[in-house]
Amino acid sequence: MSSTPNAKRLDLLRRQVSHAPEAPGVYLMRDEHQSVIYVGKAKDLRARLRTYFGSGGDGRFQIGYLLQRVASFETVVTQTEEQAFLLERDLIGKHKPRYNIRLKDDKAYLSIRVDERAEWPMLETVRRPENDGANYYGPFAFSTELRNVLEVIKKVIPLRSCSDSVLYNRQRPCLEFQIKRCCAPCCEPVSRQEYLELVKQAVAILQGKTKGVLSLLTQKMEVASEALHFEEAAAWRDRIETLERFQSGHSLISFRGESRDVFGFVREGPQAALCVLLVRQGRIAETKTFILDDVQLSDDEALESAVQQFYEGGREIPPEILIPRELENATLIQAGLASRRGGKLEVLCPQRGSKARLISMAELNARHAFEGSRTQESRWEEVSKGLAQMIGLKQMPRRVECVDISNFQGSDTVGAIVVFFDGIADKAAYRRYKVAQEGKPNDFASIYEVVSRRIRRGLEDGDMPDLLVIDGGAGQLSMALKAREDLRATVDIVALAKMRTEGEVLSQDIERKPERLFIPGRDSSLGLNEGDAVTRFLVRIRDEVHRFVITFHRDTRSRRVFRSVLDTVAGVSAESRTRLLKHFRSVDAIREAQPEEVAKAGRIPLALAKKVQSKLKRGGE
Repeated sequence: MSSTPNAKRLDLLRRQVSHAPEAPGVYLMRDEHQSVIYVGKAKDLRARLRTYFGSGGDGRFQIGYLLQRVASFETVVTQTEEQAFLLERDLIGKHKPRYNIRLKDDKAYLSIRVDERAEWPMLETVRRPENDGANYYGPFAFSTELRNVLEVIKKVIPLRSCSDSVLYNRQRPCLEFQIKRCCAPCCEPVSRQEYLELVKQAVAILQGKTKGVLSLLTQKMEVASEALHFEEAAAWRDRIETLERFQSGHSLISFRGESRDVFGFVREGPQAALCVLLVRQGRIAETKTFILDDVQLSDDEALESAVQQFYEGGREIPPEILIPRELENATLIQAGLASRRGGKLEVLCPQRGSKARLISMAELNARHAFEGSRTQESRWEEVSKGLAQMIGLKQMPRRVECVDISNFQGSDTVGAIVVFFDGIADKAAYRRYKVAQEGKPNDFASIYEVVSRRIRRGLEDGDMPDLLVIDGGAGQLSMALKAREDLRATVDIVALAKMRTEGEVLSQDIERKPERLFIPGRDSSLGLNEGDAVTRFLVRIRDEVHRFVITFHRDTRSRRVFRSVLDTVAGVSAESRTRLLKHFRSVDAIREAQPEEVAKAGRIPLALAKKVQSKLKRGGE
C-alpha cells in the first residue's frame, strides 16, 4: 500500500465511510480549510459515499478533482429521501460549494396556496410563497409528487379548479361537474359553509391527516375489486399509495420563517451523543453533533447541562428551543436564556406535529453519530468485559448463546437457541428443537433436554459457546447446570428473568419488573441496571430468542393443526395441502381469509375451500 500523504488521506476517508449511516440524508465534503466544496444527497449515505472512494469514483468527470481536495466529510440523516432532497438544496444555497454550481438551477420548489378568505377558495400552485395571509403547504421536492397529490384531491374532493374570471361568468356547469370533480359553486346551489368543509378536507390531506380519505379510497378499491374491475381497483390502489407516501414524507419545513434550535439526545451507559439542528428562516441551516464520554449524570441532568453549555461563548440564541423530554428545570433554563438573548424565548417539548418530527430527526442524527463514534469491536469489548466482571468469567466471552422454551398448554413444546458472536447475531447458527414433552408442560425438563442436546453436539463438533444464557429463573438454571454436569462439560451458564422482589410485592409496586441475573454459586439473584450496556445486550439476546422460539412454535403448531384438519377433509390432495401450508403458514390466517383466497392458494374448488374453513372454525385444532 502506498504511503504517500494522499493515499493515507484517502485510506482514512474510506475507514470513515465504513461507519457512515445506512440511511437517507445529505453529505457535505470539506477541504483542508473546512470549507464545504460539495453537497450531495443519497438514499443510502454509506453506499453513496463508497462510490466516491472505490476504484474509478462514481463515473463523473469532476470527481477526480474533488477527491484531491476532500479532507473530511459529514452526514445529516433525514427520515425520507424527499427531505434529503430539500435539505440538499438549502445547504447548496447556503454554502455555494464549488462543485455543485453547474449541476443545480435556481428554480424554487412548487407549493400549494390556499386562501380561505376567498368566497370560493381553490388550490393554487406557486413557486414563491408570500406573506399575504394565505396558507402555504409544501414545498414539494418533485413536481410529479405534487401533481399526484392534487389529482387525488380532485378525484375525492370536488373543489373548483377554474380561475375567478371563469367562475363568475359561467352560465352552466362544466365537464368537471359532470364527472363529479367539482361541486360547481358557479351555478349549483352550494352553500359557502358546505364548500369550506370540502376545503378543510383538502387541507387535512395537505397537512398529512389522511386517515379519513384513505378509508374512503380503500372502500372504493374493495368495491371495484369485488366487482372484478381490476384496472379501476389498481387505480384506487395507486392513489392510496400516493397519499400514504405523501403522509409519510410530510414536510418538516415551514414558510413562516421561524428560527429554532432542535436538540436530539441519545445515551448508552456512560456514553452519549447530542445533535442540534439549527433551523433558520424555516429551513435547516446547519447541524452540530457532540459525542459525550463518561457521563455520570442522569439523562435529564445531562440534557439540561448540554442545553445551557451549547449557548456559552456568544452563540446565537433563537426565539424557540425544542427538547426531546420534559425537564424539571426547563422554566429556569428558559428564563436564563431569555435574559441572555434580550427577548422572548420558549423551551418546548412537543409531542406531535412537525416540531416533534424535527426532534425525531435530531435524535436520528444523534443515534447515527453515536454509533459511528465507536467501532463494533470497541463496543463489544466494553460489553464483553462487563459480562466477564459481572459473572466472574475467566475470559471475555465472544460467542454468547441464549435458550428459550415455548409450548401451548403442554403441547407442541419446542426450544430454540440464538447465537451472537462479538455482539452480532449469527442467524445461520440459530437452532430449533422439537422437545419430547407432549402433554406434559414441564419447562424444567424441556430446558434440560435442549441444553443437553446443544452441549452434546458441541462436544462432538468442538463448537461450544463461551456463555450460555437461559431465559428463566433459578429453576431453569439448575436444570441447565445439571445437563452440563451429566455430560461433564465446561461451559459458563447463567439465567436471565424479570422478577418481582419481596419488597416490591409488599409495597404493591407490581408494575416494575427489573431484569435479574441468576449466577451459579450466588445465594440471590443480581439486579441489573437497565441503562447499562451489558443489561441491554442481555435483554436484546433474550428478546431475540423469544421472538425466534415463538415464531417456531406458531409455525409448528399451525402445521400440525393444518395437517390434522386437512387430512379429515375429503378431496384435499397432498399437493393442495402443501400449497395451503406454504401460503398461509398459520391457522388464524386460513381461518380469517376469504374463501376465494383459500380456493386460489390451494387450487381447489370454492366449495371445498369453504369446507376446510368450516372445519377450522368448529375448532379443528
